[in-house]
Amino acid sequence: MKTFVFAFAVLVFLPFQSVQAASPEEQARFLAAVRQAYDKQDTNALFALVCWDRVTRKDADSARKQFERILSGTKVADMVLVDPDPKLPKHEWTDKDGVSYRPNLPLIKQLKITYGPGALFHRGLLPVGEKDGRLYLSEPAPVENRSTAKTP
Repeated sequence: MKTFVFAFAVLVFLPFQSVQAASPEEQARFLAAVRQAYDKQDTNALFALVCWDRVTRKDADSARKQFERILSGTKVADMVLVDPDPKLPKHEWTDKDGVSYRPNLPLIKQLKITYGPGALFHRGLLPVGEKDGRLYLSEPAPVENRSTAKTP
């Protein structure tokens, strides 16, 4: 009976737990790794900081090209992790083929980047999520249709 009560309590209250940010050490590690990737213009290093769960090959290739374009000659003036802005949209959309997309990780932080003079952009705000205690840049991924989803 105790097991049932415990299981019931977990099922009832777990969905109401807020997403917790990663530890301060993990945030510092993540920021240092992103900063180093930008400073060295290392697309592969930045690519390794992205969660690719459910992202299609086509979208991953497109993201790589975008990273290469952004990193090419771009100097960063400032980079900080900030709490998500609740006024920003949830970044969910449907493409022209009817495929729905949303970030592949719950948003817990945003990476706010201010670029130096001559950059393509003045500033950027990238979604950051947590997986297994580590921070990753989140990418849009197709939403799995639960009625046709395959279980591993």
